[in-house]
Amino acid sequence: MPLLIVKSPRKMQTLSDSLRSDGKIIGLVPTMGSLHGGHLKLVEIALRKADIVVVSIFVNPAQFGPNEDFRKYPRSLKKDCLKLGAVGANVVFNPSMSAIYPEGFDTYIDPGRTGEILEGARRPGHFRGVATICAKLFNIVKPHFAVFGQKDGQQLAVIRKIARELDFDLEIVKAPIVRTEGGVAMSSRHAYLSASDLKKAEVIKQSLDLAASLIKKGARNAGAIEKQMRSLILSVPDVKIDYISFNRWDDLKELIRLSGEVMISVVVVIAGVRLLDNKIIKI
Repeated sequence: MPLLIVKSPRKMQTLSDSLRSDGKIIGLVPTMGSLHGGHLKLVEIALRKADIVVVSIFVNPAQFGPNEDFRKYPRSLKKDCLKLGAVGANVVFNPSMSAIYPEGFDTYIDPGRTGEILEGARRPGHFRGVATICAKLFNIVKPHFAVFGQKDGQQLAVIRKIARELDFDLEIVKAPIVRTEGGVAMSSRHAYLSASDLKKAEVIKQSLDLAASLIKKGARNAGAIEKQMRSLILSVPDVKIDYISFNRWDDLKELIRLSGEVMISVVVVIAGVRLLDNKIIKI
């Protein structure tokens, strides 16, 4: 079927009800648009599991802070639809702001402690916005599963938590991080960076690989591993570290001594742009 663009939440629900009645498996890939290779990889993963893949494109103001780049966030619906049509997506759900947040809207989902640490501590209210829009998308699109990338590891943990604790009847699929040839985790924010900035960003993945190597050799003290990661990252000019964190996957309890399944998160700032990456390691 040709790519179908749906604007109305009610029409999307009606379409999903019809597809489900016909026995179709629906997969959802939530995005804010400005699609890159990482997003398209999520769509490809969804296509392998679903009969119909719905890609939502909605720049969600509820997850942006007052000093963040909501108005500057790149928007390119026409280009996005061309990319999605080329890879075989079936439906684009592109609602208006008023359709998602009508006048007087004030119902939000608080994901608790999991949304208050790491990115949540630096961006208060961010994961409340993420949890709310995802809950609305789950209710509107009615997918059998939704695909989220590991690159935004804390976001993935928050979505898994609300899906489990609020009894959403769908599977949350974790997709591997898609990287540039130099190893940088793909992000729409790369549009703000020069080629030399992206080259500097390669040190993020290198620091995660260093941590993995140290753990493989028997290192278990998070502070000692972080010290070596910091030394490597700061050897690159104009790269600032926001934080490095070691957390249990997937309740995100902070770890001092590493054991079990661990998510190592690194956030740096290059040319004023925050770049996130992580690695999940079983010990």
